[in-house]
Amino acid sequence: MLEGDKLIESFWNICLLHDISSRDQLLREAVRVTQTKSMLEQQGEAYQSLLEPEVLFRWMKEYVGERELGHFPGDQSLFYKLYQAGKDIDLLEYALQTLQQDRVTGGIIVHSGIMDRFVTMCDRHHYRSLLITETEKYIRGLVDTQCFKQPFRITLLTENYIFAKLLKTYFEPYHNVNIIQGSIYHPLPLTEKFEAILTIPNFGMKMDEDNDVIIRDSEGVAVNHLIPLLQEGGKISVTFPARMMFQSGSIATWRKQTNGIVPVCNINLLPDGLFRPFTSIKTYQVEFGSSPVKDVLLGRLQLQKMTLVTEREINIHSEQFLMLDNWRIDMLLEEDHDLLHVFQQAVVPKVKLRDVAEIFRGKSILKQNLKAGSIRVLNISNLDDGEVILDELETIDEEERKVRRYEILKDDLVMTCRGTVNKLAVFPESEGIVIASANIIVIRFKSTILSQYAKMFLESPVGSTLIQSFQRGTTVMNLNPADLAEIEIPLLTKKEQRDRIDRYNEEKERYKTIVQEATTRWEQVKNQLYGELY
Repeated sequence: MLEGDKLIESFWNICLLHDISSRDQLLREAVRVTQTKSMLEQQGEAYQSLLEPEVLFRWMKEYVGERELGHFPGDQSLFYKLYQAGKDIDLLEYALQTLQQDRVTGGIIVHSGIMDRFVTMCDRHHYRSLLITETEKYIRGLVDTQCFKQPFRITLLTENYIFAKLLKTYFEPYHNVNIIQGSIYHPLPLTEKFEAILTIPNFGMKMDEDNDVIIRDSEGVAVNHLIPLLQEGGKISVTFPARMMFQSGSIATWRKQTNGIVPVCNINLLPDGLFRPFTSIKTYQVEFGSSPVKDVLLGRLQLQKMTLVTEREINIHSEQFLMLDNWRIDMLLEEDHDLLHVFQQAVVPKVKLRDVAEIFRGKSILKQNLKAGSIRVLNISNLDDGEVILDELETIDEEERKVRRYEILKDDLVMTCRGTVNKLAVFPESEGIVIASANIIVIRFKSTILSQYAKMFLESPVGSTLIQSFQRGTTVMNLNPADLAEIEIPLLTKKEQRDRIDRYNEEKERYKTIVQEATTRWEQVKNQLYGELY
């Protein structure tokens, strides 16, 4: 264990023994010790004479005070112990480790590679005035990059009072660093504008905004409040969850409006699991600029050791980007993008699933609720090789009227929306009521589309890529019915659909027959050879 880590652990242990255990309490007492030491060092030769427990405690009470940090939760003996344990702690490193260990608040801590790429971007464009919002999320990047030692003018914004005090205490010697307390979810009363802004808004929160705003999602609200702080020619770099890239409705309107005000310069798909254990959802880094761009740079990043590097990168013209319904760059980055391009450019008419089907997710059922009953439940394990295995369904004991909304009917298309593999099947004729579990999405088509035809398309390379592009999760799949409803499928005539279904089924049966014959022959020959061994 490094010396600095030992000091931090020793300080923590003393605090915890005296019921100083929350994140803010641990940060507050470290700030109190650091400020006390700073005041003492200003006394010159009298410094050493002030280190007796009683004198030290009185000095802290008088000169550091309790108005800003609150009442000290102990006596002179406890403060003396904390002072001796914490006087040589690196306050920024201490804050990083304290936030990392916090299991109650559970705030996200961003991988330092995000900050490193941001600093590199600022250097490349010769930006000097930087705003980093909700700084506690970027504390690892501050520690690792030490960007405050570079020729930047950095403003660090935080909503947390104690964390703001900690930052002010640590950065007091750095005249190029300014600390501000405030929230990005409300208009920021700042007169200064910045050449570069870095932010990762809270994911998936609904904000209490005015009635005339187009978006209440925390991600969009934050960006709307930060745009006025951007200088001409500057850039704002934002981390978004997947739904902000493709969800329809108010979010789609917001995307279009935002791209008109601050055009998208580049989008990078971030590596899977970059924000674990805080979240496993798919994330993107989007850079907006205050000036128009000719081309939009799209990329996919991967981790090499601790560095984020570009795995694949393409350019598309800004006018072409403007024509996109969403910012699902996953499809554009696919190696077989040519196949997708052919599909998108094909003259055959296309229709969105939401226009030709009812789509719903199944019922959430706890394991303890599975018991002998008349209602059967379809789950992931009951789908195999494109078919539903009816004789292995588990059951629940529930009134029919309470589960009718989750009932699966003959010819419904069912697909997994969680797990690690996407499975599709057309539901067959069955006796009694079968309902879908929460791991299953049910697609009930109107007369326009045949379920078997839709299944063929969605399991094709193009269909699979389209499904994946709406994926919110990373390693573990997480599909939302509203997102899935945006997928377009080719609109063929009923006769054309049936022709393709018949060919598909005929060839599948031929394939299964040949495989079964080959398997039977192999078993016979194998057993015959085994018998000839002795």
